[in-house]
Amino acid sequence: MGIREFFTKTPEAEIDREKALRDPEQILAWLEELSRIGSEIDLDFPNSDHLPVAGKVKTVSEDMDFCSILFKYKPAKEPSPGQRMHAVFPLDGKRFQTSLVYQGRGNYLEYRFGLPSAILHAERRESVRVKMRPGDHFNIVVLQGLFEGLGFSGVLVDLSMGGCCFRAERVIQIQSERRLAIASDMLAAGTSFALVRLTNLPRLPLVECGACLCSMRQSEGAVLLALRFEGLGAFERGILGKFLSERVPGYSVRFPHKRRIRDLAEEELTGPQADNRQDAPEDASLHGGKAQEHDEINESQEATDALDPELQEPLTDEARLNKLRKRGKRILIAMGDELERVVFMAMLHQDGYRCLFEAKSLVQALNHHRNIALDLLMVDHTIGHMNAVSFVDVLRDQGLPKSVPVVVMQRKIDHQLALAEKAGTLSYLVDHPVDFPGSLKQPLERLLGLAVPES
Repeated sequence: MGIREFFTKTPEAEIDREKALRDPEQILAWLEELSRIGSEIDLDFPNSDHLPVAGKVKTVSEDMDFCSILFKYKPAKEPSPGQRMHAVFPLDGKRFQTSLVYQGRGNYLEYRFGLPSAILHAERRESVRVKMRPGDHFNIVVLQGLFEGLGFSGVLVDLSMGGCCFRAERVIQIQSERRLAIASDMLAAGTSFALVRLTNLPRLPLVECGACLCSMRQSEGAVLLALRFEGLGAFERGILGKFLSERVPGYSVRFPHKRRIRDLAEEELTGPQADNRQDAPEDASLHGGKAQEHDEINESQEATDALDPELQEPLTDEARLNKLRKRGKRILIAMGDELERVVFMAMLHQDGYRCLFEAKSLVQALNHHRNIALDLLMVDHTIGHMNAVSFVDVLRDQGLPKSVPVVVMQRKIDHQLALAEKAGTLSYLVDHPVDFPGSLKQPLERLLGLAVPES
């Protein structure tokens, strides 16, 4: 289940939100560790021409909500109370950063700051790029838009937190779904993409975001597209970070776990603490399976609904109720072709459907059927070696209720499909490529009981 909110503006804070350590107890433990081992901190004022000032954490006061830093020398410009300073420090062989608000002076060269609310990574992690191995075959689908522009499918060449490069294997004209010859001059640098979809990173959920084209070039007989990711949320950043941490030695999105100084034994006070925790909570969420993934989807949907202007109207008329019913209809799209399936799901999503599930094989379709009470099934003309009628028969034999309507995308005249429709095995045939507004929108609403009565 997926498909990001096309053309829906997401608050900047959500788009740019970086993974951060926000646990107050852990922040206190980190500051105490910095004070105990004497790590040096570099502090400077944002947008200042003055050089950073080096210092060390001297005091950490939980009750008074402050920490004091002993500067090596007097800063060129005396800070003012309430002024914010940027701090960078090393810990466990990595660099981190935080923001400190100046409160006032203590003893000589001692400056007091409020306790920080968050600690972030300061490494240049965006530039870490993983080149795919010869045996890797990680797929990517890229769409310019919903009803127009180009759609690409291909295989990743390399991947970073900030973008990727992939080898184009197929390109279609989205409006007609006509396959085109791949050429390096099809798009100009700076072209925006509504959707980038990384579908099969090992043991990880799919990643969806927007992107901008950096370059499109010919290389060793293939056309390569370099993309810069846009609209990448914290959940997606966590997935990419987990993938990179498995491929790059020393790369990590984790924050080492520290104990408070009061919990350390006397023999442990002589050196730095080790990170003894085996599984960090932020990493565990990426292995949490369906429950965690569904929680993320629900949270994302709640945020989307809060931003949707259609849902801000008073709930008074039949059309409004119909929109809400449409959002809850559970539709399974069974199509073997990844690119065409994503294009079709995007069309449904744009029309207001939100509970969309996808299957590229009979096994995946059966799995969804066992776990979801479907309201409608959409099947391609053929999936793998099976035709649509055989595909539906297996699902019916496995308990798919006869009341669940079935729509088949017909790619050529097929008398077996026509007979199945007459017999009631199939509910509706629609020609492929699908003219969604003209030939599918209203029949789909009728089959789902969504059609608004005419006045």
